[in-house]
Amino acid sequence: MDTEGYVDARGAYCQAPFIMLREGMDRLAGGGILKVDVDNAPTVEDIRAWARRMGHTIMGEEKVEEKTTFSIRKGG
Repeated sequence: MDTEGYVDARGAYCQAPFIMLREGMDRLAGGGILKVDVDNAPTVEDIRAWARRMGHTIMGEEKVEEKTTFSIRKGG
């Protein structure tokens, strides 16, 4: 899976990860893949819901210790 964009949202809380996600997605064409690293459980759950609501597809999710890495395909 080729990654076209990357967001490091480790250490970011509240709305900051989603501002970063939106900016990362805005830089991609439809079908592009954004890799996102996060390190807190509430953000992990919120990313799953956000992707679903925004019409994106989570292509992969990997947890290693405290870090979770998502690969999200941009919808549309």
